[in-house]
Amino acid sequence: MEHCHVTWRPYEHRRDVTPFQDVCWYSGWIMAGKQKMVGHLPERVVRQYKYVQKVPRPPTTIVPLSPADVAAAFLKFALHVVPQQQRGHQVPDDEPWKHLDRYIRWFYRVSHPLIVKPAPEPDIVMPRPVYQDILVNQDWARHPPDSLQVISSMKDRVEHVMEIPEVVSNPLFFSILEGL
Repeated sequence: MEHCHVTWRPYEHRRDVTPFQDVCWYSGWIMAGKQKMVGHLPERVVRQYKYVQKVPRPPTTIVPLSPADVAAAFLKFALHVVPQQQRGHQVPDDEPWKHLDRYIRWFYRVSHPLIVKPAPEPDIVMPRPVYQDILVNQDWARHPPDSLQVISSMKDRVEHVMEIPEVVSNPLFFSILEGL
């Protein structure tokens, strides 16, 4: 999925019809009918509200309530809205994809595997997906890799792959090794 395929702010084109109201920042349980209750956690999708996305709290942190308590809490919704300091900063118009660095790491570790099942591990080493390059670059910016450790790791991987007959019999393998 590419950035252009994501609708970051789905309601933005309707602000003239339905203006944004503070009740949209209500965080907690809401009811649909007399018994159906669902969690409404706008802090998990601040991106849709034109704020910089950060790592959200787990949805399990809201305590289940009785229907009467949910109705009472919603009547006093102003006490349960996400405060301005927790919303963070609004997204600059020239950076519609802006997020905190930790968010991408969290998304691919916590949220993404729930949305897209991980592919089965192949027998041979495959190229990394693009998002992993982003995570590696962010990690390397904080903790530069040790050159000796990188070379040692590459040596171990090559030795492991050379034990696989199908790989060694492929002429492309040796041309790649020459490039290294």
